[in-house]
Amino acid sequence: MAEIEGLVRALREGDDAAKAWAARALGDLAFAYANDANAAKAWAARALGDLAYANDANRVLIAEAGGVPPLVHLLRVGSAEVKSAAAMALANVALDANNQVLVVEAGGIAALVKVLRDGGPFAELQAAGALFCLARNNDANAVTIAVAVGFDALVELARGGRVTVNNRSVMRNAGVPAKRKAALVVAKLLRDRVPEFKSAPGDIKAAIASFL
Repeated sequence: MAEIEGLVRALREGDDAAKAWAARALGDLAFAYANDANAAKAWAARALGDLAYANDANRVLIAEAGGVPPLVHLLRVGSAEVKSAAAMALANVALDANNQVLVVEAGGIAALVKVLRDGGPFAELQAAGALFCLARNNDANAVTIAVAVGFDALVELARGGRVTVNNRSVMRNAGVPAKRKAALVVAKLLRDRVPEFKSAPGDIKAAIASFL
């Protein structure tokens, strides 16, 4: 792990060129495909996550160095430990609003939802945290996450802006535009799937009534 520690030190203490190189190198380590490199992947992802948590400048630097796609990739192929570290890193990277776009473009929402469902207890917790950060002050992401999670999440979002999965909070108090859009999606699904819209369950109709 000496290599990773050296890169972290360079990212913290080096000049701009050294920092950019170190961030890119950490991303390359996180992207390594070798099956026996899971420990290195986890360390690299944790290092990126810790640095992203530290300040805005590091979040920008990690994104500019191409660190987001490798972290999303690890959500798909890594061990439970690696997925957990990658999800934590993405949560911290997504504290920057501009980086939220990069995570979504890299397929991060679908990958995080999959980890949320079957990644193991701690990885699920980290995935929920990352989704929470992506939904924060971002109505479009809130709806995208609810769609990815499923129908019940859409109803929860339409009803009150709060969504939980496996007792883990994925978003809380989303804005009115997100709730309205979720309600419209729910309504469309009901119209498509229920022979007569009036036969929809009362609680679902109540959830969308004020938005239609």
